[in-house]
Amino acid sequence: MKRVIILTDEDSEFLVSRADFKNFTTMDVERIRNWFLNHNYTVEVCKFRELDLRLNYMNVIFLYQTSELPGSFYKRYIEDIVLFLENQGAILLPAYTYLKAHEDKVFMELLRMNFTDSSLKTIKSTCYGSWMEAKNYNPEFPVVIKQSAGSGGEGVFLARNEREYKRKIRKAGKILIASGLTGVFVNYVKNFTKKVIKFIQPEKSRYFTYNTTPVSSPLVIQNFIPGLSGDYKVLVFGKKFYCMYRKNRDNDFRASGSGRFHAVPEEEHEGILNFARKLTLEIDFPILGMDIGFDGKTYHLIEFQMIHLGPSALQRSKFWHEYHDGKWVRYEGTSILEDEFARSIDEYVRSRH
Repeated sequence: MKRVIILTDEDSEFLVSRADFKNFTTMDVERIRNWFLNHNYTVEVCKFRELDLRLNYMNVIFLYQTSELPGSFYKRYIEDIVLFLENQGAILLPAYTYLKAHEDKVFMELLRMNFTDSSLKTIKSTCYGSWMEAKNYNPEFPVVIKQSAGSGGEGVFLARNEREYKRKIRKAGKILIASGLTGVFVNYVKNFTKKVIKFIQPEKSRYFTYNTTPVSSPLVIQNFIPGLSGDYKVLVFGKKFYCMYRKNRDNDFRASGSGRFHAVPEEEHEGILNFARKLTLEIDFPILGMDIGFDGKTYHLIEFQMIHLGPSALQRSKFWHEYHDGKWVRYEGTSILEDEFARSIDEYVRSRH
């Protein structure tokens, strides 16, 4: 009998659902627990802090929560635990590599670079550790500038020329770190004083710590794909594919965060599903979310993730598609998020472990 441990956050919440297609809530942990109990698993539910890390968890299956809180501080704590358990021989679902790609667009783009299918790499990325580094880049305009962490389209900018580029990389990268308003003021005064000393006595700046380089978020610079009026949201749960179309915001190139969801016309399903399936052949995990653009000729993989997926495409859909014998088959019916999540994990565990 396989052992599963479900790790929740401090509020006993697990991943994400939608209560009314507007407000996010937790998935039903008890329903997931009962699904696994009814399929010959032993199941434990606990918070991260309740897990006894002195024990050995080799071959134990872990399903876990992540975090999108600003600064990624709690997420880094989760990453530490996940990597520790994985090195110990536990089965982390998803694996640490895929957790790392969530809320980390730099690492997500590094994963993309290793894909074997070139059609998934029409968006080219150059990654920088700070906006100061990104100043040395000479792109062909227009370009998209992204903060490494962020969701809902926040921290994403379009630069049409060099002047906009220099201004927007600074805006995207600039970040303040302080314990409070007093700390912000003190840091400003310290940096200003250091700059004055370096200006008056530049010969001493090599011998003393006068670091005035601004703190910055890492950045991703990408080629802009014109002709996109929105994107396709595709969710994959095992063999089941769910699709939804999302229009751009008004007078904006971003679809993320628009909330303007629409059903995908039947004649568009085959092309988008064929493209989405390519990503499943690159990622070794049964649950995937992806944003896909189509410019009228070519499909483009905008972003993808394997944890903390927005579930709207599944929860809104009255049908799904599966790939059988070289063709797509449509199945009518609604899906319950928790059941599809547990089923996909079970099928993956049975096939891989």
